[in-house]
Amino acid sequence: MATLRWVDWFNNHRLFGPIGYIPPAEAEANYYAALETLDMVA
Repeated sequence: MATLRWVDWFNNHRLFGPIGYIPPAEAEANYYAALETLDMVA
C-alpha cells in the first residue's frame, strides 16, 4: 500500500521543474488536449 501511495504522489502531486513545476499527470493531460486541438485545426 505504501508503494501505491508513493506512485500516486510521484505522478499526481509532485511538482516537476523541467516541465514547468506542474505534476506529470497534468503535463500529460495538457499534451493530449493540445493534440486534440491540433486535430481539430487540421
